Amino acid sequence: MIRSNRRKLLLVATPAAILGLVCAMAAVELWARLSWDHTRGTPGIFLSDARRGQRLAAGYDGWFAGVPVRINSLGFRDPREYELAKQHDTFRILVIGDSVTFGHGALFETTYPYLLEQRLTRWRGDVRWQVWNLGVPGYNTSQELAYLNEVGPSFSPDLVVIGFYPNDFTANQDGEDHGRWRLAATSAIGVLQRHLYSFEFYKRAYLTASWQLSAKDEYRQRLEHLQVEADLLRSAGSLVDAPEQRLTAFEQLDAAQVRYFRCEGRPAIDDSLPGELATRLRDNGAKMRPWLRAVRELQRLAQAGTYRVMFFINMAPETCPDPDRFYNGGALADDRALQDVLGQGTPVVSSARAFLHHRPSQMPVAAGHSLGNANVVKANVLFKFLSEQLLPALLAEKLVETQ
Repeated sequence: MIRSNRRKLLLVATPAAILGLVCAMAAVELWARLSWDHTRGTPGIFLSDARRGQRLAAGYDGWFAGVPVRINSLGFRDPREYELAKQHDTFRILVIGDSVTFGHGALFETTYPYLLEQRLTRWRGDVRWQVWNLGVPGYNTSQELAYLNEVGPSFSPDLVVIGFYPNDFTANQDGEDHGRWRLAATSAIGVLQRHLYSFEFYKRAYLTASWQLSAKDEYRQRLEHLQVEADLLRSAGSLVDAPEQRLTAFEQLDAAQVRYFRCEGRPAIDDSLPGELATRLRDNGAKMRPWLRAVRELQRLAQAGTYRVMFFINMAPETCPDPDRFYNGGALADDRALQDVLGQGTPVVSSARAFLHHRPSQMPVAAGHSLGNANVVKANVLFKFLSEQLLPALLAEKLVETQ
């Protein structure tokens, strides 16, 4: 009799609990939607991805890092839509990288991939240039490799430019064989991230509870990262009209001005000695090996003829505040060491030396998330290298293929 009553109670209580939970979740979702800042667009610029950790949400239209951001139906930052099939006169360049390539805080029209496309169009108007910005904030080199492996067959690039920034060394992992269940779970989470306005509320609650119960530093760091991401998605503090966004005339220093400049109060740099980054590359420690394996695989893809791959190093020298100049504080030794590694079987070019010919005050955030004129310099470096070193032969080869 007691067992029968318990069973009846369970049969009544379970549906009631489920109904109560559903009602509570519906109330939280309604609250999240009503309190949502609609100038931020829709939620979910980032979606979980089993292979790449996270990806950009196709169709996202909102804000990120103080500027409006549109992710097209192919999943990369661009307000324009494209057909995957290329016309005979189309030359398609994929620029894969991290937040520096994506354009953290930069208007789309002033990101260096878009500015490169404009330079190429002015150079050869008879070619239909497509420079696709496949930058994803937070990516490292192994994630960029996974991205290329995923979209390369369908995107059919004529050239792949891998953007490098010094933090790309971190958290690289070798490719994993993901099971069907993990892929399905990640897809389901992605749907919730894209359509559930309250998703971040539950994520924050889970991380807070996990941190308090376990006291593990990992959960505290993830909570802090969540707050940083939330701040980036707010439209408050808009950078749209910031002076740094403007493309203006800037001074060009000649070779003699660069060669003989010394930053007073700073030690002269002996270029024969390796810098900090160069030392890390030479030591080839355990933390560097996953990054190096990703680089070697990209080089293998290039040498096998799977894709034409080159590297672009997003670096700038140190700043000498008085006078307003860039100077070699060890960046050139690091740059040379990087080019030695990245240039083994693949073309490589860097922006580091180019910035020595300009004034920091005219190059906003040259050494970080570049804005305005700093992205013009990067686009110019890439354009000069491509137009002089790579594209003449590639265009001639493409012309033969289409005949």
